[in-house]
Amino acid sequence: MTRRLALLLPVLAALALPDTPAPAQPTPAAWTRPAALKPGDTIAFVAPAGPADPERVGKAKEKFEAMGFQVKVPPTLTQRKYLYLAGTDVERAAEFNAAVKDKSVQAVFAIKGGYGLTRILDRIDYAAVRANPKVIAGFSDLTALHLAIAKKCRLITFHAPMPQYGLYRDDGGFGYSNDLFWRTVRADRYPKAGGGYAVPVPADGPQPRRLAGGKARGRLVGGNLTLVGATMGTPYEVEPDGNILLLEDTGEKGYRIDRLLSQLKLAGHLDKFAGFILGTFDGADEAELAAIFRDYFAGRKVPVIVNFPVGHTAFNATFPHGGLVELDADALTVRVAETPVELGR
Repeated sequence: MTRRLALLLPVLAALALPDTPAPAQPTPAAWTRPAALKPGDTIAFVAPAGPADPERVGKAKEKFEAMGFQVKVPPTLTQRKYLYLAGTDVERAAEFNAAVKDKSVQAVFAIKGGYGLTRILDRIDYAAVRANPKVIAGFSDLTALHLAIAKKCRLITFHAPMPQYGLYRDDGGFGYSNDLFWRTVRADRYPKAGGGYAVPVPADGPQPRRLAGGKARGRLVGGNLTLVGATMGTPYEVEPDGNILLLEDTGEKGYRIDRLLSQLKLAGHLDKFAGFILGTFDGADEAELAAIFRDYFAGRKVPVIVNFPVGHTAFNATFPHGGLVELDADALTVRVAETPVELGR
């Protein structure tokens, strides 16, 4: 009887006690900046969302190499396709994680956006991202990755044009976008002491307008409104307290933009941001969009500007996600308050 009871005790204990969850990794207290890029550095192309286009990938690779960079293109990058994705979740996450861990790589550029980042957020090796801080760039669907890395790693990343969407071109507004991108991430574009800089507004591009006046300083977070909404209620959702929210979107009708903003409002987030930078929202009726923005933002006691040149437009300004920015809605200016990259390497 005693021996039988001894054998049953571990079983009874297992039934009585719930599984102990693995301890959550704490969010790092301090923000990390990746090393600035210089000619000779290696840029890795990855496709963590939509399928890559071989012709555009080739043009971007050729252009970057002419600028003095090395470019790593995974052999399957332009061959993989699963549904509307650049491969399975396992393939896309593994490709990104491998680029992060590759000691010969100084930057990881998502080749394009599209769909699929939310499917792999739980497969990203955040410990490796923290241990190997690199320039990570992209926008649109990449917003989910920016939010996740900000939450899990406190690493400044870059809401920026991508090789397949913009960076392989120099015509029209793409010249503005590309110049600002390289000005943001290249070491030789900064004085030796570093320092902040004003984000320029092109004379022939979207012109920002004031919706609510005032000044604010905070870390810039956000990006694509749809992805900000899609990550709500997850471990990767946007952090509002004292930050400045950047929003843009494409192909969304007014009622969908309204619904996403109401989600942020009902969550209490809109009351916690220090300011708002609203970029381009192509696809929405202009009068309808203006009314929606007035309803959600006009009465706020924090600065709000609309129509800033950022988003799914040739005029797509680069912003350091997680970087300190200063917003002056009265002067219609945005200033990056400190160097978002390390210059000492």
